Amino acid sequence: MKKIILPLCLALSYVSGADDSLRQEIEALKAQMTELKNAQSKINIDALKAQISEVKAHDANDNIKWSVDLRTSYDAVDYKIKGLSDQDNGVWTNKLILGMAAQPADNLVFKGSLGAYKAFGQTNMATNGTMFQSFDWYGTQKPNDSTIKLREAYFLYFGNMGDMPYTASFGRRPSIDGFLTNLRADNENPASPIGHNINMEFDGASFKFDLDKLTGISGMYVKLCLGRGFSETRGSYSMSSTGGFNSSYSEDGDTPNMDLAGLIFQVYDNGQYKVMANAFKGWNMMDINMLSATSFKFADVGDLTGGALSLQVNGIGDGISDFLDDSIFFISYAFSKTDPNKNVIGAMNGSSLVQEATGMLGSTDSETGSSIYTGIQIPSFFEGHRLGLEYNHGSKYWRSFTYGEDTLVGSKLAARGDAYEIYYTLPLVGKNLTAQLSYLYIDYDYTGSDTFFGWTGTPQDVNKATGAVQSAQNVRASLRYRY
Repeated sequence: MKKIILPLCLALSYVSGADDSLRQEIEALKAQMTELKNAQSKINIDALKAQISEVKAHDANDNIKWSVDLRTSYDAVDYKIKGLSDQDNGVWTNKLILGMAAQPADNLVFKGSLGAYKAFGQTNMATNGTMFQSFDWYGTQKPNDSTIKLREAYFLYFGNMGDMPYTASFGRRPSIDGFLTNLRADNENPASPIGHNINMEFDGASFKFDLDKLTGISGMYVKLCLGRGFSETRGSYSMSSTGGFNSSYSEDGDTPNMDLAGLIFQVYDNGQYKVMANAFKGWNMMDINMLSATSFKFADVGDLTGGALSLQVNGIGDGISDFLDDSIFFISYAFSKTDPNKNVIGAMNGSSLVQEATGMLGSTDSETGSSIYTGIQIPSFFEGHRLGLEYNHGSKYWRSFTYGEDTLVGSKLAARGDAYEIYYTLPLVGKNLTAQLSYLYIDYDYTGSDTFFGWTGTPQDVNKATGAVQSAQNVRASLRYRY
């Protein structure tokens, strides 16, 4: 019996000692918890949240946010030419756009983009008689080499005049792929102008006044746009006729400044129906002034006015079907009118150089042109897939500012004749990686659709003028990454 009791007492003694040790540890933990609670009660949670929000806001506003838009394309182009053999080619290109945005204050925003649009490998574009490959109106919109160029750079200042909000902006304008033409370009948000008659790069300013609160009309605003398409100036250390140097950045006395003023009027926009109009005037429109058969400068040939009225419907009808709800339809009318001067310039008449007052678009009289543009974009076979159909027609003296249109065979919206386009866009990895297949066919009635504003834009019957492009085709397959 003693043998049993002794071990039991030892065991109870051990347990009692363990309980004391455990009790001490628990008391120590309770003391630590009390200290933590006391310390936590002294922390101002609201102040800490405010500090975190301030840091986040600072990080968001104190940095330039970058975006990437990279497209790899294969374009097959084909031309039917009067009296000559047809011409065709297959062109691989990479098009890169680096977007920038910053907002240092609630009422001040900067936006910009840099672009490089190049053909694969080395090309001979600069050495095969191409004189206007890198013209400033479309510097990032036509494939060339790997040079990175300024595409957009402007600031937006927001203010209020009583109950009317306004925006003032200066810089390199967001003027490519505007209203309507953003659909075929697969850009969700259109740039500033109506793409039917203005789609090119330029520098200037805009002043927008929101009228919807004052008028009660949804989405109404007016925007005054000012731009300069050509600056008359000498460069630094240009040589004079006497063998010395001209005064740097003085007027060269040849080509005057080419300016444009326009008014954009958004008549109505309720999310489903959007009506926009524009009117503009351009002064001192340019053409080539031939000095000899191989050399030239630019010259003023007159002024140009124009305008457009456009309607876009996002969702046809009201709940008729899911298909119509997800369809987009648009129609637009535009016109242009020349006001030629009597300046005498050098022009080519066949192979002969003549000096004469050529007027504008080959006429010394004021000429009016017009264009109709319509299209529809509908949901396709699978979720997120889109199918688009577009048509436009331009008259004999139609003239647009659409040099920046992203088409290798030239601007379809400048065509004096008929243009047909079909495109199919599908997502591969959401909106970050997409593919598009498109086909464009232009059936020209007259020449000079996409040139300058004087004798080079003379409309000639394509079925009578030897060397005239009678029709053009462009098939494009592309992959596009955006983030």
